[in-house]
Amino acid sequence: MPRTATRETRLAAARALVPVLRERAEKTEALRHLAPETVHDLVENGLVRICQTARYGGDALDLGALVAVSAELGRGCGSSAWCHAVLAIHAWMLGLFPGEAQQDVFGASPDTLAAACFAPTGQATREGDGFRLRGRWSFASGCDHAAWIAVTAPSGEEALPGAPDLRSFLVPRGDFRIEDNWFVAGLRGTGSKDVVVDGVFVPAHRTLSMVQAALGRAPGVALDDAAVFRVPFASALALVLAGPAIGIARGALESWTARTRERQLAYSGAKQAAQAPAQIRLAEAAAEIDAAEAMLFGACARVTAAAEARREVSLEERARLRRDTAFAVRLCTRAVDRLFEAAGAHALFDASPLQRAFRDLHAMSAHAFLNWDTTAELYGRVELGLPPTSPLV
Repeated sequence: MPRTATRETRLAAARALVPVLRERAEKTEALRHLAPETVHDLVENGLVRICQTARYGGDALDLGALVAVSAELGRGCGSSAWCHAVLAIHAWMLGLFPGEAQQDVFGASPDTLAAACFAPTGQATREGDGFRLRGRWSFASGCDHAAWIAVTAPSGEEALPGAPDLRSFLVPRGDFRIEDNWFVAGLRGTGSKDVVVDGVFVPAHRTLSMVQAALGRAPGVALDDAAVFRVPFASALALVLAGPAIGIARGALESWTARTRERQLAYSGAKQAAQAPAQIRLAEAAAEIDAAEAMLFGACARVTAAAEARREVSLEERARLRRDTAFAVRLCTRAVDRLFEAAGAHALFDASPLQRAFRDLHAMSAHAFLNWDTTAELYGRVELGLPPTSPLV
């Protein structure tokens, strides 16, 4: 594969991987992290570099391309699609860091992988030209395959007058340890384990103000003219995290439809496909997934247009985008719930892709950036003239 490619090239590569990932889905869940061959496939096909800076071998495509690829991969395996989404958005995020940090990560190879945790559960203390960092962070998806991790902590400084700074700290593999506690109901194959840092020194150039990044003012923006790096951080993260939901729901719909065409109801012997309730559930689920896709890609188009026009995205626009991404996931979850209810007892078996989709979407819905109640509150507050519940909008 070339070091740079088009959206169509990357999407075609993702489409070719769908049956492969589908075959590996049970193995991936059993491993509780991505299979090594899946990591190889994602890297070899350039799928992690879609939004990575071209200065270090990336495609620097728009976020819509990344979301489309993750959605396609989700048709095969939800855990694989989720890990693709997070590893790819982390590769984009590294382009927001100062140039010296980018060289630290990508200097040896443009295919270097990085994990990240955004909940500010650590502690950082200013020490000379850097910070002393310690703490524990949860849900580090893909950390088993990452050479670096970015973790978040309050810096003890101000990002803006009166606004405490949350900062992302970039830590190499030798300076953090992984604690294997990923025994979960959904997204089992993502390896989203805890990571621990014990008093490591992080130089200032390996840090990034998350508040500044949320406003589209990260230092890396000045180093790269690609519009994708002008997208506010929280907007980009929310969009990309929601992408796999579309594919997971579509894969579930395909599986349910194929089985329903052939299924005979146990007691009546009638074909389920001839029953009006099945037909109505199919129509409703398909409409919900189509609506979710339209909402998500509409949000991608709006934020990309603002970035291309070099226009700062307003708080109201960012709150709407967060609303749309969370609601898209909610629609996909409802669609799969609707199908699962009419799938019969065979859908309960581990070999059924429908039960996996059911579990994976409910796991996605619990993510802080995708949880509907939390995001709806944020949107409602902004629309009603109240301050948002988080600085990362």
